[in-house]
Amino acid sequence: MIYNYQGHFSYSWPTVNSWEANPIGVYYCGYLLSNGNLFPLYIGKSAADAGIRGRLLQHLNETKWRDVTHFGYHQCDTENEALDFEAAEIEKYKPKYNKQGK
Repeated sequence: MIYNYQGHFSYSWPTVNSWEANPIGVYYCGYLLSNGNLFPLYIGKSAADAGIRGRLLQHLNETKWRDVTHFGYHQCDTENEALDFEAAEIEKYKPKYNKQGK
């Protein structure tokens, strides 16, 4: 099952590091538009033990997305759900930092 979108949260070390949950699923990194919607610059998935929190901390350590200010996510029940949903969302939004043809 793909759960409702959760967000928008500040894309910052203190916010992500203090997050208690480690869900698997699909996450969106981007910035807020004037209408309050998140404009995704990167869409990823995580199904590892550290979950979405772990992947976001990895991205924050890389400090390569200076224009990313917020993130949100959809929790998924299985890795296959997350994989399929990520592919569909990348195709739909074509984010700037996702490599095409993944």
